[in-house]
Amino acid sequence: MRYRFFSVIIPAHNEELIISETLDRLKTIGYPPERYEVIVVENGSTDATFDTAKRYESGNIRVYAAPKKGVSRARNFGHTKCSPEFEWCIFMDADVFLGEGFLFQLNEYLEKHPDVGYGTTTVNLNSDALAARFWSYFNNHTYRLFKVLFTIHIVKKEYAAKVSYDEGLISGEDIQYGRMLSRYAKFFFMKTDKVRASARRFERKGYTTMFLINLYHGITCFILPENILRKINWEVIR
Repeated sequence: MRYRFFSVIIPAHNEELIISETLDRLKTIGYPPERYEVIVVENGSTDATFDTAKRYESGNIRVYAAPKKGVSRARNFGHTKCSPEFEWCIFMDADVFLGEGFLFQLNEYLEKHPDVGYGTTTVNLNSDALAARFWSYFNNHTYRLFKVLFTIHIVKKEYAAKVSYDEGLISGEDIQYGRMLSRYAKFFFMKTDKVRASARRFERKGYTTMFLINLYHGITCFILPENILRKINWEVIR
């Protein structure tokens, strides 16, 4: 089996406290370093995110400052910095931790499913609390059922060239991005135990509150037209 070339793109805004753990895990992921790259795009931070990430720069890890603030702008900008060799983009949040062996697992999955073009994976919160396990279970089943991109977006090169993130949307850009990709490619959901997301937002805001916020957010993004979504300023919790 050949090793596909993966470009991991991480938008990072005020992630000084967590970006080191994210990059430490990517450095030790175990995949051949010449077959993957990490592109961190700092965008509009008021803390030391850029300087902290910059310390990790090496042959396959690069750090940029986006010209303009915004997660969609950062993702689109990161895509323009991918190596010409890349075959798949992995867009992921700065507080997502990929476990050792994840890229091998993904590579094997894509080998067995050559017809897919975009998708996501199981994402579990890095907490053993009962509420965290429930949230992970609920989210993963929702993503799979409705074919939603959230937290981690995996896109084949040819489709990443056709579709970009809507930079005018403050929220729901990931849902819209997935809808646009569905016009061209087949969705996949890969089960894995190697993707974890920080539970910090839930621990800070409360699991019940975050559940209701995300439920409202998801329903709103599905039913409201884009011209209204562009005017909604969603709370960002870190």
